[in-house]
Amino acid sequence: MIFDRPFAQTAIGLAVMVSAIPASAATKPASRPAATSALASHHWDLVAWSAGQVPDGKRLRLDFENGRFSTSTMCNGAGGAYRVSGRTIRLGSGKGQFASTMMACPEPAMSHERAYLGSLAAVRTWRVEGDRLILRTAKGETLTYRAAHKPAADAPRKFIYVSAESKPCTGVGPMTCLQVRERPSDPWQLHYDRIVDFDPQPGIEYRLRIIEEKIANPPADGSSIRWTLDQVIEQRVVK
Repeated sequence: MIFDRPFAQTAIGLAVMVSAIPASAATKPASRPAATSALASHHWDLVAWSAGQVPDGKRLRLDFENGRFSTSTMCNGAGGAYRVSGRTIRLGSGKGQFASTMMACPEPAMSHERAYLGSLAAVRTWRVEGDRLILRTAKGETLTYRAAHKPAADAPRKFIYVSAESKPCTGVGPMTCLQVRERPSDPWQLHYDRIVDFDPQPGIEYRLRIIEEKIANPPADGSSIRWTLDQVIEQRVVK
């Protein structure tokens, strides 16, 4: 269920991202179409926060799409509309309110979410420098995000199973490969590349929906296909 609540009472858990433009262009006023294109063409992952600590092992991702933003924090998700005018940006209603899921989290996660949402609600300016998006609040706090690949909206999706057990394999050199298959009756096949945004845990078998993209100019020792996690459909512990 989604509610509009003041940031001081809100918790989080979705995700979205943004695109990078050259640093030389970052100092020029941006038209709204150019700004929204720059923001929407990548995912953005939080790497530095002057008013708080970036949590270890938990990705805080910010996305922009079709005039709306979404963000993940610790255990919930939040989002809403956003407005851009030149280097000015406002997230949400302008009154500190975002739409948010409402799962309860143990401390200190809940306090961390409230503080992070409070900073986002206070953001007033933005700029892109290389692969970094820098948001600044009215009080001068900064939130710095790193651009991450965002698959094309029309890229094909497919379902795969990932084995609970990885296997030694040889690519450029000795490595460890995931075992994957498309149907439960298929034999396991070695997958010689990583699945972007997928962090498999030992002993757990997964069914995933992945996004499959062709890489235009892959390196000589690299794959011509990129797989990106779209959704974890199922997971089960294998003893």
